[in-house]
Amino acid sequence: MQNAVERRKTSYRRETGGYVPRQFNPVTRERFLRDRRQKYLSRISSQPTDAQIAMVQSMARLEWAALCAEQEDSLHSLREGREHRRLLLKVLEDFRRSLEPKPPTRRPSRSLGDIVAGVGE
Repeated sequence: MQNAVERRKTSYRRETGGYVPRQFNPVTRERFLRDRRQKYLSRISSQPTDAQIAMVQSMARLEWAALCAEQEDSLHSLREGREHRRLLLKVLEDFRRSLEPKPPTRRPSRSLGDIVAGVGE
């Protein structure tokens, strides 16, 4: 039978859909960063670009830093956590935009000089 704390943590993990550390140490850091990188990279349907890879690494690190800061539970650390989350949201928006298909490029129309000269007919 689970106690209330275990149920709450299990529920939070289920809600977020990813690994959430209970302790903050080098082992859980690597586990968390690997999980987040895989989660973000799985959203890319084609081969990721260098910019997308850099954004994925930044998002994982920013989220880890926010969790670490929030875990300390002091006013200063909560401010730092809020700043990390703000930056995370900016990078996440750039990442989301990078996933959108590019609009098709229009072929340049003929110039007025080409039309008058009868070129391209």
